[in-house]
Amino acid sequence: MTSRKYRGGVPLLLVAACMAACTTAPVPAEAQTRAFTAEDMLDLVQISGGVSVAPAGDRIAYMLPDVAEDWNVLERFPLGTVYVRSLDGPSAGTPVALGSEGRRSSFPMFSPDGSQVAFFLEGSSGGQLAVWRAETGETRTVGHTFPGKATTPPQWAGNGRVVFARPALPGVASEPARVRVLHTTDEILPGDAYFANRSRAGLVVLDLATGAERALLDDEAPLRSFTVSPDGEYVTAALPSPDTEGIARRERNETFLWRLGAGEESRMITGRGQRLSWLPDGRMAWRGRGGLLTLGVDESGPAQGGSGTPFRSGSGARLAPLEWSPDGRHYVTLVADRSVSDPEVEAPQPGMFSIARAFTDLYLVSNEDGMATNLTADFDDDVSGPVWSSDGSSIFFRAVDNSTYDQTLYRYETERGQLSKLASGEESYGNLIPVPEGLLLTIQSATAPSDLWFIDGTTGRRTRVTELNPQLTGFAFSKPELLHFDNADGERLGALLYRPPGATDDVPVITYIYEKLTPGIHRFSARHQIFATHGYAVLMPNVKIKVGETGTSYVKSVVPAVQMVRDMGFTNDRFCLWGGSFGAYGTSFVITQTKVFDCAVSRATPPDLIRNWASGRDRDSDNIEFGQARMGGSPFEFMERYLSQSAFFHLDEVETPVLLTHGVKDYTILVGEGELMFYALRRLGKNATLVLYEEGDHSLYRHSRADALDVHQRMLDWFEMYLRPGSAAGNGGVR
Repeated sequence: MTSRKYRGGVPLLLVAACMAACTTAPVPAEAQTRAFTAEDMLDLVQISGGVSVAPAGDRIAYMLPDVAEDWNVLERFPLGTVYVRSLDGPSAGTPVALGSEGRRSSFPMFSPDGSQVAFFLEGSSGGQLAVWRAETGETRTVGHTFPGKATTPPQWAGNGRVVFARPALPGVASEPARVRVLHTTDEILPGDAYFANRSRAGLVVLDLATGAERALLDDEAPLRSFTVSPDGEYVTAALPSPDTEGIARRERNETFLWRLGAGEESRMITGRGQRLSWLPDGRMAWRGRGGLLTLGVDESGPAQGGSGTPFRSGSGARLAPLEWSPDGRHYVTLVADRSVSDPEVEAPQPGMFSIARAFTDLYLVSNEDGMATNLTADFDDDVSGPVWSSDGSSIFFRAVDNSTYDQTLYRYETERGQLSKLASGEESYGNLIPVPEGLLLTIQSATAPSDLWFIDGTTGRRTRVTELNPQLTGFAFSKPELLHFDNADGERLGALLYRPPGATDDVPVITYIYEKLTPGIHRFSARHQIFATHGYAVLMPNVKIKVGETGTSYVKSVVPAVQMVRDMGFTNDRFCLWGGSFGAYGTSFVITQTKVFDCAVSRATPPDLIRNWASGRDRDSDNIEFGQARMGGSPFEFMERYLSQSAFFHLDEVETPVLLTHGVKDYTILVGEGELMFYALRRLGKNATLVLYEEGDHSLYRHSRADALDVHQRMLDWFEMYLRPGSAAGNGGVR
């Protein structure tokens, strides 16, 4: 049993192993036969932060994250280099990098006339807004520098003003109070605020001609979102109601309005729970619980009028954000029918979290009389991503087959009422962006990461726009199989199986668990490809979580899935269990109930639901009662549930060697919970290793490239030791 703690970088005991596994000399693409590694994963390039298209559709701007040694591409809001490239019909020109040496860039956005691109430049001295001019190809910085890192794109207010959220660094007291008193009557506690308001920002309007800035909100505002009207005259911002800010399940937003150029103070225009969108003509549409109402904006405030009969989605259904036609006469919206249940997901109690999104239909609605048409009434598929064509004549959307997860890209012609397929197959379509003559979109598959493509809106002919990862040519990746098994309750569930390329028998198996995983069959999973190309099969069974039986649900699903694979006859009869976060909870519980696994890996482990519930953060308690754990209430209502479903109270039954990894700066599952499990196992004389990453967060992959490499190498060594005990690596490793 070992526990090691260090401050970044690769521990000495693994230097030799990483030199062999992580620094393999590059070889020509056509000759690549080696395993896919964590280095390869971190070197993957993908468009981040979306694609901005010039109004004429002749140029696009996007950002590619930096893959330098000191930056991790898996950061939620990465920085890198902004590029602009021309589109000549379906063909793409040579990309032009924007920015300056030594400063990373992010969030490009074209101006309304397409002559400029606004984006952020960030370096050691802070961030700053920058503007690139297409006519001259020059970039200039404007406005003041700001601390922190931008997390939302700028928005143009006409061609001469830019509105953006200016991030602020978290407030740090120079001399923390020696004594701090908290009361249960306090509306907001520090822990509450962490989860809801990790980043605060000001809302700024910047005049490009003069460089003058007008602050609409100060830098400490808990800004949720903001929008600029199509005419550039108004700005709205959503902020939490002061009496609900930071309170899990009770936070409600309020919307405020500013008229730019008038210098007036903000006005509240909507109350809690209401959402708005801008019509092309400058009016606003509010969505409340009852449906939709269109309002006008004048100097006295919002005025009733112009909507006719609001469209109401009906009982038990919810409207998604509205997508307006270019002329503002119609909109499309997704309607989620909560009465349609996923057979692989337990129907939650009212108000309880579920990982299954309700299956959706697509409605076309007249803004004049509220008349609605269900365009997908005859579909069994789940529908998403609707956008209007550039000329407003068609609607594009995608649909997913709920049994095979194959996707189809559709075009609906509004005048003819005709539906046609543009693309279909074992791939995933994302980020649909209308351009003249068709769509820009991202396409990926299980064996190919995402790239940007153009699809002709009439013929479906596709043209590749980017080739972001040519270094992957020649790799033999695993294509997952969709399998089905019966859980212990006799319910039919799905599973994915990655087999090692070229392997036919004597294969060890890694079982990865979370909840429902089969919808990811047509998405590229770099981490699973690492293990598959190293000679392991990766099994990913769906887990049907039932209220009050969280841990037991894992056992009932995982053990039969392993037996199914064992019966297929290609394994060496050695299995390892692996999960992170909620999957780590499942891992910790399963190994207390069964001896089928030869080893386990658990990242960010919460072994005790009672401790997790009482961790001092409102968000955590809520997550146990009504979130993923779905216990149905507090420990004081259901103590027996908490005791029976917590791994901690059954750790004396563990016989499986377990590798525990945890970030010290993990504020989702506190590091003390991982330590609790390790020290309990140590006291019980069990085989466990704990690795703590001093700068690590919940993911262990975002904060440090070195730590991301290290954790993957440790997992590979652990698998080798217990799944291939006769191998050279299996006689050494990290113990």
